[in-house]
Amino acid sequence: MSDSQSTRGVQGRRVKRYLRYVLRFVGAVVGFLFAIWVFIGIISFPYIDIPPRGGGSLPLEKRVSVEAFQRDVEPHILAARNEIYSGSQSLRPETEKSKISRLYDGWELSSQRVRGGTQSPDRVEEILGRYLEPLGYVSIVHDQESLVWRDEKNGGRVEILIRDQSLAFQYDTQDRPSDGSVPDPRVLIPNDSRDVAGYVSPSLPSIWDFDRDAPRFPETDGSELERKRQSIEVFEREVEPEILSFRDEIVGDSSYYVARRPSEMETRKRYPTPEYWLESQRVQCGPRDVGRVVEWGNAHLNPLGYELVYDYASPVPGVGHYLAWKDEKNGGLVTVILRQENTEFSYKSGARPSDGSVSDPTVLIPNDHRDLPDPLA
Repeated sequence: MSDSQSTRGVQGRRVKRYLRYVLRFVGAVVGFLFAIWVFIGIISFPYIDIPPRGGGSLPLEKRVSVEAFQRDVEPHILAARNEIYSGSQSLRPETEKSKISRLYDGWELSSQRVRGGTQSPDRVEEILGRYLEPLGYVSIVHDQESLVWRDEKNGGRVEILIRDQSLAFQYDTQDRPSDGSVPDPRVLIPNDSRDVAGYVSPSLPSIWDFDRDAPRFPETDGSELERKRQSIEVFEREVEPEILSFRDEIVGDSSYYVARRPSEMETRKRYPTPEYWLESQRVQCGPRDVGRVVEWGNAHLNPLGYELVYDYASPVPGVGHYLAWKDEKNGGLVTVILRQENTEFSYKSGARPSDGSVSDPTVLIPNDHRDLPDPLA
């Protein structure tokens, strides 16, 4: 073999090897583009409900409306709940009241969750069967931790959770149409047995969660440098008693409920200047007049350096009228929410330094009047 033939052979092998690399690269690119094409085709393919969104097998427009549910179905569910808890002296709400909200193309009613004493799962299942089977519900879960019944056609479920020697009850409709029989589907049709009184949120409800047009709610921090702010101990001894007097004027002699979480102190000890802030027990009483509450608040709080900095009545049903007084210098908020059916009161001190007058600032200075007794305990 001549040198020229040998050279041509080497060059040919190089060309073949190069072509193999090119073909592999082109194949990889084509495969990648094909995968993208398939993916785009899948996500752009018309959405098919199997079952339709919201859990029911029926198309949305053929399901029992959210209004018909409240009139014809919900009373039977509540009758089952009442029989399950008959004789229970410890029935307690664990969430806010029932509500109706937007879900997909329709509306969903979500019930309040209530908890009572422990029950035999078999007894509870028998009661649910008597009330729910005629309504089209079927049992889909039955064990020692939960019982679930579901309306397979219209969507919606009734759920029992069993834990800690107690039993929780809740239900929902999932996605339902409105039949137009009420002006606003979000407004519940009155039913005195629907919700159990006594739930108070352990933390201040954010108005932005319900009303996106609401003005920004004030922060608790003050304008003064943290190390120069009024100490947490002075707040507890000299400021808090007058705030509690404001609370007492709002509550008066009427009935009230309290959050299960009492007042507590929180801290960030690792900061260069350790911070401490007190968050109060939340108290709920009956409805109050806004003007009177503003008058009382200014009388009690203005001498302490608090000014009314937030005064907003939300047009969204159920959100209420938010009032907040703030100590702009030292920080801290006193908040009152006035709704048609109730009034809620709470306060926070804002981050404060310790003046060293107590051995452990995380332990609240005793005040027998700070937390009201729990009437549901």
